[in-house]
Amino acid sequence: MDFIVYILLLLLGGCFGGLMAGLLGVGGGVILTPIQYYLLLAYGVEPNIAITVSFATSLAVIFVTMIRSSWNHYNNGMIVTDFLGYIMVLGFIGAITGAFVSVNVDVSLLQFLFGIMCFVTVVNMIFVKYPENDDSISSSVLAHCLLGLVGGLLCGLLGVGGGIIMIPILTLVLKYPTHKAIGTSSASIIATSLGGMLAYVALGWNVSNLPAFSLGYVNLVQFFFLTLTSTFVAGFAANFSKKVDGNKLKYLHILVVLYIGLKMVGIV
Repeated sequence: MDFIVYILLLLLGGCFGGLMAGLLGVGGGVILTPIQYYLLLAYGVEPNIAITVSFATSLAVIFVTMIRSSWNHYNNGMIVTDFLGYIMVLGFIGAITGAFVSVNVDVSLLQFLFGIMCFVTVVNMIFVKYPENDDSISSSVLAHCLLGLVGGLLCGLLGVGGGIIMIPILTLVLKYPTHKAIGTSSASIIATSLGGMLAYVALGWNVSNLPAFSLGYVNLVQFFFLTLTSTFVAGFAANFSKKVDGNKLKYLHILVVLYIGLKMVGIV
């Protein structure tokens, strides 16, 4: 593959990842990981190395992108900070745990189970009415801690930020309004992606046959070009999301969760 085409595909992938991060409050790993995986295969990287490098590098990109996205959401008043610390601490721990588990288990089984969970989530998102104000937000510390832990585990295991499951739980279970669920999820993903990224750096430190310019499993070349566009787009998308009707964001998120579910079970 021509190196110019390689760079252009990474820049394009970063745009889509940033759009998902800013507009929907999800990390965009479902876009970033496949793009990197197939590009690495095209350059002759072994599949088992390519998938792990893709997971790790996606988390590094998500970490930087979500800092930019969260800053905009915070300035727009869309982040609920009351329980954010609990979510972030448990998310960080869960992501590290998930990354270490991922190298010792059959990830395909986890992907299938996660896909089934996505389908159940879609059904609930369609039929359950979302809250429209802050009055009904749950005050359960335990529920917020469990949310962070689950989101973190998924982050480490599957190389996604965790927002794909955080937002449905924030809205359906913890009764967050849509816009504030997106903003709070974005801030939470800073911690989950950081934990997962650091774990993958440590896990890959002494691994041979990694692509050139890799820090552990994080490939710095792909990280640079993906981040270049993802951070730029995420800032604009975060500001734009404030102006979009909550129901439209809800159905956009339903489509994303449905697509991820189909992909995880191998239908698409």
